[in-house]
Formats: sequence, C-alpha cells, structure tokens
Amino acid sequence: MSKHSRSKTVWRVILAIVSVLVIVALATVAVIYRPTWIHADSPVTQRSSVSRTVSPRQLETYCPARMTIADTDAYGDSEYQASNGNIMSSARYASFGSVFRSSVGLLGADEATSSLVLNKDDAGSDDDIFMASGTVDDGAQLQNTRLLSASDGTGAASSVMSWATEGDLKGVSAASCVVPALKQSLMVSGTKTGMTQQLVVANPSAKATSVNIKVWGSDKSGALALSTGSTLTVGAGKESVLNLAAAASGQDALYVTVSSVDTPVAAVVRTIAMDGLVAKGSDYAVPNTVAAKTLAIDGLTEGDAVNLYVYPSRQADVTVSWTDDQGLKKTNQQTLESNRVSVIDLGSVPKSATGLTISASEPVSVAAKITNDGDDDQADFALVNASVPMSVSAMAVPDHATAQVGITNISGDERTATLTSYNSVGDTVDQREIALQSGASTTVDLADINDGDVAAVSFADPDQSMVWNIRISQKDVSDAKLAGVSIIGATDLKEAREQVLANQNMTVVR
Repeated sequence: MSKHSRSKTVWRVILAIVSVLVIVALATVAVIYRPTWIHADSPVTQRSSVSRTVSPRQLETYCPARMTIADTDAYGDSEYQASNGNIMSSARYASFGSVFRSSVGLLGADEATSSLVLNKDDAGSDDDIFMASGTVDDGAQLQNTRLLSASDGTGAASSVMSWATEGDLKGVSAASCVVPALKQSLMVSGTKTGMTQQLVVANPSAKATSVNIKVWGSDKSGALALSTGSTLTVGAGKESVLNLAAAASGQDALYVTVSSVDTPVAAVVRTIAMDGLVAKGSDYAVPNTVAAKTLAIDGLTEGDAVNLYVYPSRQADVTVSWTDDQGLKKTNQQTLESNRVSVIDLGSVPKSATGLTISASEPVSVAAKITNDGDDDQADFALVNASVPMSVSAMAVPDHATAQVGITNISGDERTATLTSYNSVGDTVDQREIALQSGASTTVDLADINDGDVAAVSFADPDQSMVWNIRISQKDVSDAKLAGVSIIGATDLKEAREQVLANQNMTVVR
C-alpha cells in the first residue's frame, strides 16, 4: 500500500471516531434536556404557583316558607282532618355594612323580578343597615346581596316567623335564614309517634344537584340505614323534601348531614308534634355548623322544660351548667358514646337562670328543645343550636314579633361587649355596653327599647367571649293564652376568606 493510501485510511478512521462521539454527545443532550416546545402536550411542563386570599362579593341566603303540615288532604270527619288553621307569616330582611344592593324574591325566580329591594339613600358607608319586611306565604324566599367590599361587619342577617292560634300549628315557629353550602349538618328532635320531621333541601343555583343524606340516631353508635334511601335530586331553583320520621323512625333524636355533589344547597327541617288531636308545637331546625369543647345556649326562662341533644364524633365527658347573672350552677355530668346522639333531660329551668353552658373533653355538636305549656294541654317548643362566640354578628327580628335578647359570657374573665339596636328603617335607636362576669348570663327585653320598634340587632364582641340569641314570641298567640316560643341564633358577619392557589403553565397558549 502506498504512503498516500495509508494516509487516507487513517483520516477515515479518525473521521468515523469523531462522528460517533458527536452522535453520542447529541443523544446524551437529548435525554438530559428537552425543550418545552418539543411535545407541547407532554406532562413535563414549567410551572409557577401564586397563592391569593379572596373574599366573596355576592351573598345568598335562603329563607324557608311558612310552617305547614305534611298532609292536608280532606278525608274522614272534619274534626279529625289535619289543618294549618289560621297560619300567618312574616319575614325581616336585613343587610349590614358596605352593601351595593340587596334584593329578595321567590326561590327560583329571576333576580330581576325580586319583589323587595333593600335600599337606603346614603348607601355605601360602613354604617348602612338595609331593611325590608315581607311574608313567606307564597313560598321560600332567596335574598341576594352584592357587596361593595368584603369586611368584618358586612353581610346579611334575615329571619322568618310563622304563627297560628287555630289548627294543628298553634304557637310560634321562627328561624334565621340559611347560607347555602356544599355540606350542612342538622340536629333534629325525635322521630317517635306523633312527630313529623320534613327535611327540606333547597337548590338556589341554575344547575340541578344530587345530595347524599346520612343520619345518626340515639339507639346505637354509627350511621343508620335509611328505609327511604339516602339520595335526593334537587332541581335548579327547586326544593326537595324527605320525611325523616319515615326514614329513621323510633329515634329520640337525629344528627343529619346533607352533602351536595355539584352546587351549594340550603337545608332546614320542619318539625311538628301532635298528641292525638292536641297540638304540641312546631319549629324549624336549621343547620348546626359548630362543634366545640365549650358552647352555650341562651333564651331560657323559669319553667321551660329543656331536653339537650349532644353528638360527639369521639367519646366525650360532658358537663352542663345553668347560667344566671351570678355565674354557673352545674346540673349534669356524663360520659357520652361517639357517633351517637345522646338526649339529656335537664327538667325545668330554675328560677333566675337564662341560659346554659356545655363543656366537653372533645368537640361536640349540641342543640336543645325548649318546651312551654299553654291552655287546654296545648304546648309549643323551640329548637335552638348551641353556639360559640363571634367577634361581630347580627340578627333580624321578624316583623310582628316580640323579642328578648339572651347573652352568656363563656370566658374565664369578666368581659364587655356592645349591643346595638336598629329600627325598621335601619336607624340606630339604642347602643349599650353589656358587662358580664365569667360564666354569667343576662337578658335585654327589646320591647323596652324605642317603644318596641326594634327590627334588627348587632353584637360587637372583640374578645370573642359571649354567646347570644333572641327568644321570639307573638302577641296574638299570647293573647289567646297559648304557648308560643321560638329562639333564633346569630349570623356571623366576619369576613369570609378563602385561599386560592393558581398555577402558571407555560405550555398553555394565552
């Protein structure tokens, strides 16, 4: 082989080696680094996260229709037929703080057709109280409130009331309006003979939803198997009803959860008691959103009979005490089984007591049935949820109602809070400091303020030490010498806040 040929062969070998090395290098780079423009649908994407705290600027509250019996069909002798009697209703709609507009209309109706619009001439300041009155005779009402800004003290607090002096609904029923949620829990009195328990689930949205219902009873620990099924479909702008007395009969009390799949719902239970042909009262059970180790119930008066319903998710030691202006007086102490509703009969409220406190070793949900007797063996009752202190809260007083505020200090020290009363056009008519020692309770009779023209009250409690509610009665019922009682709870006006996490994806075309 010539010298020239050997030189060409060497260069070919060198060139081949270099080519192999370049190919290997490129392959290695391709494995380690892949630009995002290659395979844009690849799961390997460039991301960045931003966390924001947001508050809603539009609020909805559901106000249930007036109380009604489940079956008004005409059969048999007229004296044995169920009857709503001369049932009447009223409602008070209020919004507080930095509100742009608040309107009220029938559930399912277009907002543009709202029958009531709450307004004030100087709308927009933080001191504004928007107020309107109406009835719930034609069905449930939906209040829509648009906020100028979200802040503590801004929101809606409305209420409804039914009353009758004839028929099977003699007495008074009242409730605070309900904020829809994906999950709501309710404490319900018993399903023994003579009790009617209608669970009403309302869907204020424009999309139908399916709700799952779970029930725990008083007979044993654990959820019950419902004889009527555990699922309800609720159409857009509609209500669906489940008879809890048929679904879980023979219980002394129930703890009920309502969970929606697609959209927030509002739930209430219409509870009616009869003893043969004698009316034994009616009231609404509204969602019980609080599970805590220390709670309180107000609105009691001497002679009331009290049954306490307690649901712990874990075994708990529970102590119950009466409260008056001097402090606590222990009345009952028990260890309660988990996932079961325990009923504690506290008997009659003693002289001077106006409330009670519940202390537990584990968080518990608590409600009470407060019973009052009238003439001719008639009776009425109030269903009230135990609550915890709120920094700023409010209540609307139903039109045509007589009301008394009850307040309890559940903290370990003497505390002071501010109670403000407003008339039917939203003007401030009274403001007073409420000072209570540890464990003490008191009442404020709204009939003594502004000649009884008090349409709403707010409560500022910066130390979050006091629990309060309003006891409702009605003059027509009282004049007929009938028992008539209901107790409505406060609405929290603390700014609602949600944490939203946003991810930026560089592969998404803007």
